[in-house]
Amino acid sequence: MPGSLSSSPQERFLEKLMKLGTLVDPEKQSFMCENDGRLYFRVTSVKFEDLYDWSNPDQKWESHRVSGRQLRRSNSMPTGSLVQLNDEGIALFRYKELLFAIKEKCPHLGGPLHMGDIEVLPDMSICVKCPWHKWSIDLTSGEVKSPKGRKEVSSVTFPTKIDESGTIFIGFQKFSGKYFSGDEDF
Repeated sequence: MPGSLSSSPQERFLEKLMKLGTLVDPEKQSFMCENDGRLYFRVTSVKFEDLYDWSNPDQKWESHRVSGRQLRRSNSMPTGSLVQLNDEGIALFRYKELLFAIKEKCPHLGGPLHMGDIEVLPDMSICVKCPWHKWSIDLTSGEVKSPKGRKEVSSVTFPTKIDESGTIFIGFQKFSGKYFSGDEDF
């Protein structure tokens, strides 16, 4: 029974989900299911075209050097975008027409990856460099590229989709467990 105290957290969650399905405008859905078996959550805080394009050398040069000297990052310098989806902090990066989503915390000591720089390695890997200890993490695989020999640790990357309006969706294997605790509202 809807609203019953005897219903389980999963049943209450499914009730909320059913309500979402009938109340949400299909053009602005919160998430979608795809053939790859993932749930794709909509990013509401940023669109693809709003992301800084790290492939533009003029922008990167302009914002990182003055008179040949390296600058420290300020609020006006480019970074990735940090979003919270499905109880997960995710750093978003754009490189040309590619979109990357990676777990926000560096696998080394939890540094904020959305504040890192993007670099293309000689093997053509596109990596984010952690601002704390300069670890380079491949944005496609999550593999630690530098320092070498760190095969025991990696980061989590997420599949992404972009619709025709530039809305970003990030894919997850399942809903976060917090939605089944009974304490969370949508």
